[in-house]
Amino acid sequence: MLLEAAPFAAGFAVTMAFFLVRRDELGDRLATHFSGGGTADDWGATSSYPWVCLALFGGLALLFGLGAALPGAGLSGRSAWTATGWGTAGLLGYLLSAVLVVNAHAAADGTEARLPWAQLVAGLSAALLAAAAGTLLRRLMPSVPHGSEREPLPGAPERLALRPGERAGWSAHNTSALLTGLGAGTFLLGTSLLAAGLVGTGLPLMLAGLLIFALSAVRVTVDRHGLTVAAGYLPWPRTRIGLDQVATARAQHVSALEWGGWGYRVSARGTGVILRSGEALVVRRENGRDFAVTTRDARTAAALLNTLAAGGGGSSPRPGGG
Repeated sequence: MLLEAAPFAAGFAVTMAFFLVRRDELGDRLATHFSGGGTADDWGATSSYPWVCLALFGGLALLFGLGAALPGAGLSGRSAWTATGWGTAGLLGYLLSAVLVVNAHAAADGTEARLPWAQLVAGLSAALLAAAAGTLLRRLMPSVPHGSEREPLPGAPERLALRPGERAGWSAHNTSALLTGLGAGTFLLGTSLLAAGLVGTGLPLMLAGLLIFALSAVRVTVDRHGLTVAAGYLPWPRTRIGLDQVATARAQHVSALEWGGWGYRVSARGTGVILRSGEALVVRRENGRDFAVTTRDARTAAALLNTLAAGGGGSSPRPGGG
């Protein structure tokens, strides 16, 4: 986690060093956005620049730090995550510092500032160098075994034993630390940009952050209706697989990266709601396609779903996974 967050701390420190060195050469406002030709087309208050940088670097450090801390990615997945984070930090640090340099050489109001294409090329070069450095450091670090992530869960019972006439249901609420952090970081970034007067950029980011946070949890339910996966804080979206569509259910470990990331995923493996790497309920439908949802106590959910799909009982909602 520290390895992924470190480049953003370094990027913020370098940018602030440029800011302090150039502060006397900067006016009351800075050119903060540039057109395709490199000319300035949007500005912000100079005094708010450090706060915007703090929100950017802090939010991304939180995102990549939490992502690296999640289990189940595997060595190759962690290396890719590290390279992406370091490359992002390198690009962001270079461009934010370059913005200060071009503003220092422009008029006091930032109207004459220009960011030529050469700066963008240099920024991409910095990103590649940073990504290479992060990858090298990841490989030099001692490898920590994660065998439990690759092993399937201990054999779950095929059925949950129910007495004749007994009714059962199961439900669990699950939260993604990654999506929660991403939503909070995006909202914080939007708030900072809004405070800096960039309403057109800040407000959409604030709304996006709230939406990501609202979708960062799901409620998983197994009952007489089958399997239902609903957003934890919203009435929609909702996915339901009826009992007549269930061929078999099982519990197993899944990797978010192998499923294509976090959130609602569609891949060659099937469809799924992936909040993290780890324990998941995987349902094989009658059409041969798999549906997966990461949840705690997936073994109980799978056993009960198999029982209900085979006509082994009704349902009276009873929390099982918390």
